[in-house]
Amino acid sequence: MAKYQKLNEPVATISVELINSKYGGEVYEVKMVGIKSQNKYYTYADPNNVNWAHWNWIIDLAKRKGVVLTGCKLKDPTKGLINADSNVVPEYVVTKEELGDILEEYWQSQSRFNKLFGDSDED
Repeated sequence: MAKYQKLNEPVATISVELINSKYGGEVYEVKMVGIKSQNKYYTYADPNNVNWAHWNWIIDLAKRKGVVLTGCKLKDPTKGLINADSNVVPEYVVTKEELGDILEEYWQSQSRFNKLFGDSDED
């Protein structure tokens, strides 16, 4: 069984779009952003797959709301592809506008902090 890299930060859903699958049929492309890193992530949820029982209500929420998820595992870290079989958990659900405002404020505060004190990861 393949090992997947655990994503060590929550992600916020950015968009959900029904697209044509390269394997035929349609799938949902869920685009996300890392709360801490601001890295871009995505996954594909297929209504014909077993994991759809886990994703269908998350996708329904993410179409209408801003959703923060934890428990993501990366299938391809170089591409930001999240394994759709991850046991993701919605930790926070608010309006998209409210989540956008919260993230913007958080990222600006981190930027100001780093300007004052430097990046904590640097020696």
